[in-house]
Amino acid sequence: MPPRPAVEFKRGQEGAVPLSGLRKLIVRREIELAEEGILATIRESESGGPVRRPLITGCEPHPTGRPLCIKAGHRSLPWESIKVEYPFMEIAEVASPIRYLMSQPHRLTMRVAGPERTLDFFPDFELVADARFVRALDEGTPFWLAAMQWKPDGAPFDGRHVVVEAKDDKDPRNKDPDYLHKLGLATDVYDRINYAFFAIVRSRDLPTADAWSAGHDVWLDRKTAVTAIDVARVVQVLTAVGGAAPYSVVTAAIGSGPAGRAALAALHVRRVVSIDLTVDIKRDPTVHLMNDGAALL
Repeated sequence: MPPRPAVEFKRGQEGAVPLSGLRKLIVRREIELAEEGILATIRESESGGPVRRPLITGCEPHPTGRPLCIKAGHRSLPWESIKVEYPFMEIAEVASPIRYLMSQPHRLTMRVAGPERTLDFFPDFELVADARFVRALDEGTPFWLAAMQWKPDGAPFDGRHVVVEAKDDKDPRNKDPDYLHKLGLATDVYDRINYAFFAIVRSRDLPTADAWSAGHDVWLDRKTAVTAIDVARVVQVLTAVGGAAPYSVVTAAIGSGPAGRAALAALHVRRVVSIDLTVDIKRDPTVHLMNDGAALL
């Protein structure tokens, strides 16, 4: 009998899609890890949204919320941790190298030998992000810094899947050997299907309010309505000067005062342009034309 392939993809009637992950389907993936004797199954939600929605009633003893995210297909994604999940979601929505964001994206079930036959793992987030950004994370760059420092280079979008477990430094599971073992097994599974997997830690990977002030300004205006005319004007202005111009020049092309700033923030989140978030908005940062074929319009 020939050896079983490392990865099997069984898809529905919609047909196969590339691993870029720019279009989500209902997918059942089975990965056999021969050296561990593990069979793992990844199941996604049939609706395309979170696979496990937390019950948010408004009576919780801690803050919760459901912000609308453009990069989640205009879905409202739930968060239950105001110290970790909410700021991570804000950065991922605003960060130029990230094109797709989903919370509770799938359930990973790992069947193992021993008294506990299966281990279920629900990662906090899944992203589709540019390969250069993923490499920066792999080299140890903090998540927020890699997001802010990334600049478009004119190349087509090279999307990679990134699975994220977002953790507080004081999370008691950080010292739980069973939980750490589960994370280790999950890392092996994701590696077999070419998914990057990172544990995002609050103190290292999330910024202070001052460091993230420009990004927060963009987040607040992300839902502003924009038109094809807004896009055409911005593209025309930036193309005429080689693809980059001061923030004040670009905003003036689409509106005066707050209206122009809000529209440009929306175009940033939709990946038409990329504002340099390392510079405060009041200091007139540089705006770059993305033009990588992956705008969200």
